[in-house]
This record gives sequence, C-alpha cells and structure tokens, in this order.
Amino acid sequence: MRFRFRAVILAALMGFPWSAFAADVAIDADRMLLVNGERTFIMGLYENPAEDAVLEDVAHAGFNLVRSSDDNVSLDRLHRHRLYAWINTGGLMQLGPDSIARETQLEEMVARCGAHPALAIWEGPDEGLWMCAVNALSSEGTLKEKTTLFNKNASALRDGLLAGYEKIKELDPHHPVWLNHAAGNSVRLLEGFGRAADIVGADIYPLMPYPTHPMDISRIGLGWVGVTTSRMQESAPGKPVWMVLQGMSWGYLSGELFAIKEEPAQWPTLEESRFMAYDAVARGARGILYWGTHVLEKDSECWKGILTVVRELADNQSLLTAPDSPVAPTIDAWVMGVFPLSLNDNILSLPVLGKTLNGETWWIIVNEYFFPVTYTLNGLDTLEGVVYTDSGSGNEASVRKGALTFSIPRLGIHILRPASH
Repeated sequence: MRFRFRAVILAALMGFPWSAFAADVAIDADRMLLVNGERTFIMGLYENPAEDAVLEDVAHAGFNLVRSSDDNVSLDRLHRHRLYAWINTGGLMQLGPDSIARETQLEEMVARCGAHPALAIWEGPDEGLWMCAVNALSSEGTLKEKTTLFNKNASALRDGLLAGYEKIKELDPHHPVWLNHAAGNSVRLLEGFGRAADIVGADIYPLMPYPTHPMDISRIGLGWVGVTTSRMQESAPGKPVWMVLQGMSWGYLSGELFAIKEEPAQWPTLEESRFMAYDAVARGARGILYWGTHVLEKDSECWKGILTVVRELADNQSLLTAPDSPVAPTIDAWVMGVFPLSLNDNILSLPVLGKTLNGETWWIIVNEYFFPVTYTLNGLDTLEGVVYTDSGSGNEASVRKGALTFSIPRLGIHILRPASH
C-alpha cells in the first residue's frame, strides 16, 4: 500500500495521469517476455550513450532495452527515444536481518521508478556469485579457509538475494527481476540463485584478445556462447535466459587480465557478432545484450557490425517471438559427408530451433564447429514434401521420408524458411 501511495504522489507531481504509468511486463508460458501484452525478444545495451544522436542510432537499429540509472530524468530520456530501461539495484537487493537501511533504499528506488512507463526490468547485482569466488581467492589463508569463506559468502548472498527478490515482487509485481552471472560459475551453485530471479543469464566474451602463436586458436571458441546458454537454462529450468555478448576487445581493455601489446587488439567482426547472437538464439535464449560498446568509436567496424546484427534480429522479431515448434527432430551430422559427428548439448554442437510462424515450421540451425558439417534432421514426417530454402545461401532441399539434409559451413547459420516465403 505504501508503494502504491508513493507512486501515485510521484505521478501527480510529474503531471502524468496514472494510466500513463507502469509498463506491464510479464513472462509468457514459453519464457518469452510480454511487454504490455506484446511478445518481445530482448535486444539490450549496457551502454547508455550521452549523445542523443547515438541513442537514436541505437533505437533505430532495433535495440529495445537500455540500462538506466535510477532517476526519472534518465528514464524520461529513454522513453522519448522509444526504448525500455532496466535498472540495476546493486547491493540493495541483498537483504537480511541487518539490512534495514538497504531495504529502505530499495523501497525508495522502486517507489521512485517503478511506475515509469520506460521501466521494464529490475536487475540484481552483476556477477554476484563470481565475485564471491574472486574475493575468497584474494583473501589470506589456506585453500581450505578460502573455500570455507566462499561457501559462507555464497550462501549469504543467495539467501539475501532471495529476500530482496521477494521484497521487489511485493512492491512491484509488474516488472520481472533479472540476475546476470559470469560464465564460469557451476550449474549446481547457480540453481540456488535461480530462485531469486525471473530471468537468468550470463556474460561470455569468447573472442581472445590477440592472435596466438605459433598456431592461432584465438577465434575458434565462439560456440561457447551456445554452450553457456544451455548451462544457464539448466541452472533455471523454465525461466528465460538472456545472454550478454561481446561488444569489445579484451586486448583493448587489458587492465589486470591482459597486457597491452603493440599488435592490434581483436574486435568481433560482423560475421562473428552475428554468429554469437544466433548461437544464443538457437540454444533457446529469449534475449541478447551487449557489454563493452562504451569503448567503441561509433564509426568503428565493430560498432557498425553490432548495429547490423541487431537490425537483422529486429526485422526477424516475428520469427524470434514465434512459438517453438512442437516438432522435435533428432539430428545426425557428418564431417566431410563421411565421418559421423557425436553431438552433445553440453559441448559444441549443432543446435536446432524450430519455430511455428503463421502455421508453418521454420528452422534455425547453427554450426558451432570450426569446420563444415553435413546434417540431417530426422522425424519430420508431418512436414513431408516441404521445400526449405536457406535464407543466406539460397540453397534448397525438401523433406523426403521425414528427413531434411543440408551442408553448413564452419561457424555457419541456417535460417530455413518453407517454400511459400
């Protein structure tokens, strides 16, 4: 009741009718976000550009979610650019017996921003579990003592975030809570944290900072985006997974992790950014976001590539938000058309996502391997005779005896549309 009263007062002070406030954000049964009743695949950006022209480019490219500070001026600005916002609550979400001051600040934040039409998502502290490990490892003591400290802190964080999650949902049932983790956390530990969020995700930046010598393996691990997506889904079954993708170069950031070298740092190319996005999608992600673009020059090829990828995804919103197909094929794959390839969801694979769009079945297939593969989708008996065209290459194949066969290049993407499209 106190929250509702505060929100009404804020609305009156700002001159808005109550009906203009509070975007209604929910999660559909199939984990797709509903924004004011509209199914929405999230394309988010951590950077909130200071220049209005850049922010307009962001909106025009098709981004629909941008990180915001917790004030109405910032939210108003995003709303003017037709963008939704998420707000990071930071440590305020970690509540406990001794956190009366934090709880009060959390209540004030929700009262201040929760009714704004631009707000879509609350976020908890970023990479909280990972920081428990970092802090424990950097502490003094034996390995056993460090392990004990980590377990103690991780348990306290888990319980505190669950209490904070419940408080936010009590104050504001209209906006989901998202927790982003580091890619290196164990699924077992993440399971406990999944209860403290409506949406989970992880950040993963697999493109290495510089070419390696004597053999360059710096660009072959992009498929771990998909592997991590599956691990996050395993940690929180039934909840949406949003993946945070690479918008920078590790070599450029350097700092404590990498030394700056004379040779140029490696930035994701258009093709690599596109692959990472579709890899997450094919593994079931319901949203992708980009971190690190704050270091990019806005005329750089990397930034232009990200905008191009997001524009393509935005143009495919109807496909991305379509229900998953009830047809669940098995898949066989061969290297060089001869050698069978063992596929496993927990390692690099050929993820297949079927979508039902306007009554027809589409397929998104991604080759996470760094070599070409021939694959066959089996069990397509209800699609017998349907001709499919790969949107990229224009190659065609038809379903024969319940099977559909295509060849896909290394780190390739297939969007297979039925012949009527």
